[in-house]
Amino acid sequence: MRERLGEQRREDVIRWLAVGSIAGQLVWVAIVAFAGAIEPGYSPVRDPISALGAQDAARPWLFDTGVAIWGLSFLAAAAALWLDAPPSLRGRLGPALIAFTGLAEILDGFPLPADCRRTIDPGCHAREIAGEVSWRQVAHGWTFVFGVLALGLSVFAMAWRFHGDERWGPADRLALAAGAIGVGIVVTLLFAVSHEAGGHYGLFQRLALGAGAIWVLALCCGLLFVHRPSER
Repeated sequence: MRERLGEQRREDVIRWLAVGSIAGQLVWVAIVAFAGAIEPGYSPVRDPISALGAQDAARPWLFDTGVAIWGLSFLAAAAALWLDAPPSLRGRLGPALIAFTGLAEILDGFPLPADCRRTIDPGCHAREIAGEVSWRQVAHGWTFVFGVLALGLSVFAMAWRFHGDERWGPADRLALAAGAIGVGIVVTLLFAVSHEAGGHYGLFQRLALGAGAIWVLALCCGLLFVHRPSER
């Protein structure tokens, strides 16, 4: 009986973490949409989301709050996946990579903000080329890169984890397909899209981040299905 109660608590925690992760991501989308609509000179097609949190932005606290909630939503998903997984490298690697991405998102807010809005202010890009930006702006860029790479690797790690687990059905093959698509999106974002003023970097960044968010949402929905309450 005690073991059954302990298992039931674990199932409940997994479901609540998954629901919390989904809710956090929806709040993040709402905050970004609102902050972008009221930011002077901001274009969601041209400008990266993090420009809303630059030190010279009108209301950087909106971005800082939203990205912290988004990061916490990834940490919640990672915790739920950790509880669902077997206690092995195969079971823990994917959740650990997702948790790393969540931490990177939080750090890209108020701990490591950009100095200025490079796609809006031409002088910002000139200062960056001249090396006249703070270490926080440099760290901001690298934190974003490492977070994206960790999330991309998590897709393949989770495919490895799902393989052979009958509860998750064909999730391993679906994850591999999603990973291949994700690699193409990231390569396009990093190498084929202009970061200069007047470009479409903001649009492609939103597509890439949207793909990552859908990946984590799909994992949370999978958790809710696998751990749905028993009818007994």
